[in-house]
Amino acid sequence: MTTPKTLTAAALALLFLAACGSSGVGDIFGGGNSGASNYEIRGTVDNVDAGNRTLTLTNVTGYNSSMLSSGGSTVRVSFDDRTPVTYNGQTYRPQDLERGDEVLVRVDESGNSLMAESMTVLHNVSAGGSTWPGGSTNESTVRGTVRYVDTTRRTIEVDRGNGSLVTVDYDTSTPVYFNSQSYRVADLERGDEIDIRVRSTGSNRWLAEQINVVRSVSSTGTGSSSQTATIRGTVRYVDTSRRTIELEATNWRSNFDTSTGTASGRVIVSYDTNTSVDVAGQFHPVSGLERGDIIDVQVQNPNATTPFAQRIYLVRDVTQ
Repeated sequence: MTTPKTLTAAALALLFLAACGSSGVGDIFGGGNSGASNYEIRGTVDNVDAGNRTLTLTNVTGYNSSMLSSGGSTVRVSFDDRTPVTYNGQTYRPQDLERGDEVLVRVDESGNSLMAESMTVLHNVSAGGSTWPGGSTNESTVRGTVRYVDTTRRTIEVDRGNGSLVTVDYDTSTPVYFNSQSYRVADLERGDEIDIRVRSTGSNRWLAEQINVVRSVSSTGTGSSSQTATIRGTVRYVDTSRRTIELEATNWRSNFDTSTGTASGRVIVSYDTNTSVDVAGQFHPVSGLERGDIIDVQVQNPNATTPFAQRIYLVRDVTQ
């Protein structure tokens, strides 16, 4: 009776070794991740949702293709209270990250989600940024939306939000990067959201050393009918069930379809679950807005009946 058991054990051992000779455990059961479930990705912070404990990254490299969103190289990563963020030898919280920070994230992939085990800040968008323009630092970073590119004078006019327009010089050697590819400055379009590393050239002039496109207004780069505008107004009502914000006393701060001026009556804008309110660099839920708060809302397709809010900034808190 011992012989059959011995033979069965040997057969099972051979079967197991044969399985190990295949591409892995996933092949035995069918499917499975072809790569490691724990790996590193690199990207630019687009949004931090402290309430849902998620982080949205754009221009991501090193990702598992199954995690890639349909809109491009964008992924969403979850975090918890144990996720450390390291910068210059110090530890911070994921909630301290700002839009535009470049990070290296060690993630653990489980099912159809990513959990951040640790994060390292590679580029701090705020480092020196508070002194630009007109500050004493020689190098800094500016973030905003392209308003106009003058290829004759080699200047870029950038809308930084809150009605702030700035002009940056560039030269023939200034690189433009988007999705790991290189482009010319002339390829930039109105509405492109960019991150520019600049250096002072004196006389309050700044030269663009490198331009990273955070979000392209046109997925093909050949132009788009999309239009972007920034509306400043006073919050009248926030409908969290319909995800709309009613604004009064509104005026258009900038508008790429040239129909600038004072908006008549009230304006209703819509938003989605990913939309948050930027309060001095910290992100808060839209539900926290109160009647009387003054906000800047960057909207897509401003001529629509209910334009969609892409970004929201708190200009004045009614309680302060």
